[in-house]
Amino acid sequence: MMTKKHSERKAQLTKYLEQLDEFNWHHPTQVSEMADSQHERDNRTYYLAQISLILFNNYQQSYMQIAQMLNMSSRTARRLTIDYEKDFDSLEEIMEELQNGEDWLNCCICPG
Repeated sequence: MMTKKHSERKAQLTKYLEQLDEFNWHHPTQVSEMADSQHERDNRTYYLAQISLILFNNYQQSYMQIAQMLNMSSRTARRLTIDYEKDFDSLEEIMEELQNGEDWLNCCICPG
């Protein structure tokens, strides 16, 4: 037996799903672009975190120094070093990975 509140929540969820499906149907290119841009942001954040971890662990750079080098806030630099595990041992390994795969370096650290 459903309570009134549970029924209302289910009806609201159904309505939201219908709206989402309608948006996807009418704007398939925009939905695809949104998904692509999220993938790009995730990759950019991952590589920024890896570079930050190398600078912090290998070169004993402060969060402020990392922030200045990578054009971000020191709070973001700190968060990246805490939220991610180090997957690379050197900047050269990151460069090699980027050259063998997607070119995320231009998004991360190269000016203009």
